[in-house]
Amino acid sequence: MTEHIYELAAAVAARVIESLPRGRLPITPEYLSADQVAQMTGFSPKWLEARRADRSGPPYIKIGHNVRYRTADVRAFMEAGEVTE
Repeated sequence: MTEHIYELAAAVAARVIESLPRGRLPITPEYLSADQVAQMTGFSPKWLEARRADRSGPPYIKIGHNVRYRTADVRAFMEAGEVTE
């Protein structure tokens, strides 16, 4: 069974690498939009907006009218288990 998992993982990795432009690898951006954080965490953008309002969510910055979250801050927030509903 484990051998099949390794074979599948290798096949998926090969497919991903084939589909990327030459020399480019997918990376996580340092700053994420609320929609990207929602995808990463499973929280809705509305939940993130409410947490910004009551200052209980992950740290964020505003760049003009845009809200951005540092990837490291989101991970630290999740690992700290500070999630409130």
